[in-house]
Amino acid sequence: MATRRLKASRKPDPEDFGHFDSDVTAHWLSDGRRMTLLSPHVFHQIGIPQPWVAPIGSVTDGASIPQVFWSVVGGPYEGRFRDAAVNHDYECCAQTRSWRSVHRMFYAGMRAKEVELWLAALMYFAVYFFGPRWPAADAGRRQKFAEGDIPRFIAWAKRRPALTLEDIEALTQKSLRSKVLAKSSDFTRPRKLSDNRPINAVGPRQGPCVLAASIHVDSA
Repeated sequence: MATRRLKASRKPDPEDFGHFDSDVTAHWLSDGRRMTLLSPHVFHQIGIPQPWVAPIGSVTDGASIPQVFWSVVGGPYEGRFRDAAVNHDYECCAQTRSWRSVHRMFYAGMRAKEVELWLAALMYFAVYFFGPRWPAADAGRRQKFAEGDIPRFIAWAKRRPALTLEDIEALTQKSLRSKVLAKSSDFTRPRKLSDNRPINAVGPRQGPCVLAASIHVDSA
């Protein structure tokens, strides 16, 4: 499905992308890293008839996005992209729809939660090129980028108010570096993002996607 180009004169509205039925209701698991949903988390994406439903018991940990990106924008539970990340984690595990439509849903979910364009674009860049892909035959068909290309992408995205997903998908390392010759020094924490370190793709998510046992939260 083609991404609509919104006129630069009109600020995109979250409803252009869809809406969530509710906020995330979840319980931390004992490992301190994962959460499981206490109620279904439903996203209605504009232009997609079937809603995206992460059922009760869905396990989420933000691991469908390479950690080097969290070092730039913060952890998976720290920003407005949390709601979209919950559904994205579940779909990357369940794999009932195509990987491309799942990653596009992640972008739409972020924009529905009013994530800034450049940041939603960066997270889409992360999952499109380095997130899980299925079937296995698709997993190796990726463009190569280095860590230093992350700040280049940010600089490029911030100056494109009409950026589309097709623009992002068409990128190569060569084309990105021709658009932004030098990487910014603003994004060097907690370590320098090197042009010599490739960004490694995330492998298939391991189950269970949903915990079968009910989780009871103490009321005290």
